[in-house]
Amino acid sequence: MIRVLFVDDEENVLQGIKRSFHDMRHEWEMSFASGGEEALRLVDARPFDVVVSDMRMPGMDGGRLLAEVQRRRPDAVRLILSGHSDRDMIMHTVKPAHQFLLKPIEPEELKRCIRRATLLGTVFLDDAVRTVVSKIETLPSVPKIYAAIHEELTKDNASLKTVAELIAQDVGMTANILKLVNSAFFGLRTHVTSPTHAVNLVGTEIIKSLILYQQAFSQFKREHYPDYDLELLWSHSLTTGHFAKTIAALEGVPAQCRDDCYIAGLMHDVGKLVLASNFEDEYRQVLGICREQNRTVRAAEIEVFGTSHAEVGAYLLGLWGLSDAIMEAVYHHHNPRGKPGDAFSPLTAVHVANCLEHENVVINQDYAVNQLQNAFLDETGFLPKLGAWREACAQACPKEEEAGE
Repeated sequence: MIRVLFVDDEENVLQGIKRSFHDMRHEWEMSFASGGEEALRLVDARPFDVVVSDMRMPGMDGGRLLAEVQRRRPDAVRLILSGHSDRDMIMHTVKPAHQFLLKPIEPEELKRCIRRATLLGTVFLDDAVRTVVSKIETLPSVPKIYAAIHEELTKDNASLKTVAELIAQDVGMTANILKLVNSAFFGLRTHVTSPTHAVNLVGTEIIKSLILYQQAFSQFKREHYPDYDLELLWSHSLTTGHFAKTIAALEGVPAQCRDDCYIAGLMHDVGKLVLASNFEDEYRQVLGICREQNRTVRAAEIEVFGTSHAEVGAYLLGLWGLSDAIMEAVYHHHNPRGKPGDAFSPLTAVHVANCLEHENVVINQDYAVNQLQNAFLDETGFLPKLGAWREACAQACPKEEEAGE
């Protein structure tokens, strides 16, 4: 049974959670603490899978509490609840939190977030992943702009103009997004000149994913990896997303699925950045194994860490609140699993897109690449479509001079 700890100094809030979550008593073992000190006594007495804390509390606030929880129980998923006025301070100071949830929050939304956290704990966190993740000092946090955009889009009267204005507040983010949207990876017929133009042309979900993508890459210390070409990883990620969406469009799936395919393709290697940024010595060892033994990056990661970028990346995206379909595609993009009759999904698109991109572009001659799993495609009935997918992606492949625009 999943153990969840709720912490809030207001008794009426805790009582409200108890009433709202009464139906979860058969799935969750819930505990309640009225402050930080009481919460830590409970944490010391037993392990919790998820800790949900209010931010503003007398004595020990939520940030200090979750820092202690991280130190004492590093494998616990840590969620913080905060009011709108706290967001600026939280985004800069509360590193131990995996997710920030804006108050007031509907009970069903809080349940969904906790279910996601428990899914991460029961599905993704096998012993090897748990060991690696528990040693990561700081996972890339959800950017302030992303949180603000997400908040705006949840409103009944959400405004794309407001979304664009939020992006425009960050000059660096605006420049990077416009550069990406204007690159050949999007194949737009017009030059995008403003955040408003970008949002209207490519959609809010794609814009949000590009913000997350920028945040993940910003953690990487290029000077620590002189032999690692980050630009090629950028290009590989962008092209894989582009190919995944191309394949999805060929299948005629709904727009939401096409966007999920793109986002999952864009983010499929984000775990490499997390590992490389947090374990520099070990990741240089991974890259050395790839060069000297002609091994795949995934195989070398498993040898060094006991797990790979796929599992760690899926864990991060789950904490960021991305959809289950995107998480599954990132988690299994090297070793997809399926059965006859499975519907087309981002997993299928990303696995094929990743392999086809490697067919078109050789990132490093010394690195082996993961092979296309024809058995998976045959089992799920998609193998006959591979030729058409390969041809469409070859035609959609950005030219070298265009990809760097």
